[in-house]
Amino acid sequence: MKSYDVVIIGGGVLGGAVAFYLAKRGVENILLLERNSIAQGNSSLAAGLLTRGRFKPALIPMVLETYQAIREVESVTRRSLNVRRTGCLYAAVSPEHQKNLRELATISTERGLKVEWLDTTTAAHLLPWMRLPRDTSVVFMPEDGYVDGYTLASGYIKAAHVLGIQVRENTAVTEIIRRGDQIIGVKTTSENIHANIVIDAARVWAGLLAHEIGIGLPMAPIRSHYWITEPHTQFSPEQPFVILPDARAYARPESNRLLFGFRERESASVHPLDLPDTMDGFTFKQDANGWQTLMEGAPDMSLYFPLIEQIQISSYVRGLSNYTPDGNFVLGEYPGVSGFIAATGCAGAGIAMSGGIARLISDLVTGQPPFVDPAPHQIHRFGKIDPMSYEFIQLCADARAGKLTG
Repeated sequence: MKSYDVVIIGGGVLGGAVAFYLAKRGVENILLLERNSIAQGNSSLAAGLLTRGRFKPALIPMVLETYQAIREVESVTRRSLNVRRTGCLYAAVSPEHQKNLRELATISTERGLKVEWLDTTTAAHLLPWMRLPRDTSVVFMPEDGYVDGYTLASGYIKAAHVLGIQVRENTAVTEIIRRGDQIIGVKTTSENIHANIVIDAARVWAGLLAHEIGIGLPMAPIRSHYWITEPHTQFSPEQPFVILPDARAYARPESNRLLFGFRERESASVHPLDLPDTMDGFTFKQDANGWQTLMEGAPDMSLYFPLIEQIQISSYVRGLSNYTPDGNFVLGEYPGVSGFIAATGCAGAGIAMSGGIARLISDLVTGQPPFVDPAPHQIHRFGKIDPMSYEFIQLCADARAGKLTG
């Protein structure tokens, strides 16, 4: 068998980010395997919000690391990733969400993030399409931005390639090879490959590969989706993106269109055994075309976005993310098994957290002190679980439904 120090499964944003971080740390003999084309899966379908404000303070250094990674990738590849640094506007109406917003602002300020409180008149100037009640609490974080998921994922991989890693597209990993308590490599459609370390970053398929070698990853594939409107004079690429917890919604510019999404009250899930080989043409059994969710969310959204009642929708985009019951990630080693590392379970934040996740994984691989505490993201934090059970999948779907921040 051909032998590598590290084999990374998955050419999405997390697999690419991990490859880049390991390469810049000086790890040699790395192979990244992608079953289709790099960055063409769910990474390319993400809304790409890079929100720095987090209710969990430990996540803030991870998203800040992504901003640093973007600068480094641009330097290595000598190409811009076209991050739109428009800022993020939060608008809360109910007392509960206003309280949450004050908490978010306090956490963000204490960690050195720039936070501005705005009145509704100023907010309306920034976002002409948005209507806000007078008693709305508005926070603006001017340093936030968003990025195209495909551009970021392919940027990571291009930078990693410049630094010496090997990339193979159209090479599916059919099995992680386990001998006793040791992972020794992977089996692909064409050959077996030896590896000292196998990093499972196979996106929503990561759990299937791990399950086949007796490792239960605490996550499930849950739908993420959004809509894009037709062009309108009230939309501009210079406008900030917005998070509206009372409407369970977010929105950002898409050139002279508006991209918006809802967190539905009952999230659509896919059993891991029912996952397709590619997302092309895949539809969900629940709410196949998103129409039900759009009708459910439109009344609340119309309070802030009156145009939703008349503007045409040009696109509906759906993908999958691995969600966990607690909203944390699935990272690191599995007790009692050597040579296996998970880099998955992004809980819908894979784009924003990619740099932080990759840095943490590279810390673990190279034996460096972890730059953030890995404990909240450990694979075994729930004890022994069955990721194939419908009860556990429902826990993950409920976590997606309860998500109110970017």
